[in-house]
Amino acid sequence: MYIKKEVLMRKKKYFYLLFVCIIFTVFCSISNKTADFTSKVQPDILKETKVIINGYDLDAMEPFITKDGNFLFFNSLNDGINTSLYYATKVTDTYFEFQGEITGVNGTPPHLDAVASMDMQNEFYFVSTRDYPSVYENLQIGHFDNGIVTGVSPVMGDFYIKSPGWIVMDVEVNKAGDVLYYVNAKFSGGSLPDEAIFGIALKDNSEFNKSSSNSDYILQNINSPDYLVYAACISSDGKEFFFTRIKKGILKTEICHSVRSNLVDPFGIPEVIKLSGDLVEAPTLTDDGKRLYYHKKLNEDGKHHIFTIKIK
Repeated sequence: MYIKKEVLMRKKKYFYLLFVCIIFTVFCSISNKTADFTSKVQPDILKETKVIINGYDLDAMEPFITKDGNFLFFNSLNDGINTSLYYATKVTDTYFEFQGEITGVNGTPPHLDAVASMDMQNEFYFVSTRDYPSVYENLQIGHFDNGIVTGVSPVMGDFYIKSPGWIVMDVEVNKAGDVLYYVNAKFSGGSLPDEAIFGIALKDNSEFNKSSSNSDYILQNINSPDYLVYAACISSDGKEFFFTRIKKGILKTEICHSVRSNLVDPFGIPEVIKLSGDLVEAPTLTDDGKRLYYHKKLNEDGKHHIFTIKIK
């Protein structure tokens, strides 16, 4: 996602506001390893469609389509001033009715609450900088019920890097709710993170832990020292992995796709999905795997909008 810088006014909020400004610049990776299978994604660019969210005309970023297809979650501009989570209800694949803010998740300005994900049990995950850096566990969880999230608390586990500058930048939970695909990102004062790498954590009682996930092996073709990666999207069967990448030093985002033959193999060599425009980011996939949503910025109005394509 594309991040606007803001002027930070008070020194005591330095760390909080630094990461609010830059947390959601997103990226994806490539590897020179080989794979035994190839992508089957065949997007029809001619049928790329701008999603209408009736009743909402501001920036719409970081879309997430729920597995039952009923709701579209998204957040407003990632400027950290008043970045809030919203939802809309589906009318058609390309037309949604705006319902308003998601109750129970948004803080008071200045704040950043963004990047929603949800499993089939309606366990709702999102990233927040509300207590960072005094609390490193910045990923939040609550229970979603028709626009209201209750019981919000930090997600606990060993997947955080508890060191100054590191933060969990975004997350995707799988359909069953027992696997997290997350990004550890390190910031040192620049407009982009120095590092942004994917990890996988498995649910263990009430926590998520990387130690038992074989994460490095499964993501060996995704993470790369040449790229910053973020915005994971996992298919319902766990065999397709979509994400956003940018090569270090070049502010041009790409949405990528990688596949594997079974749930214990590494994801294969990522392919770039050829989409029009710049700053194309944050894929989310329907339950049947046939339609992809994402956001991009339009030069016509300078705003971020959600788009969709059929991919199979």
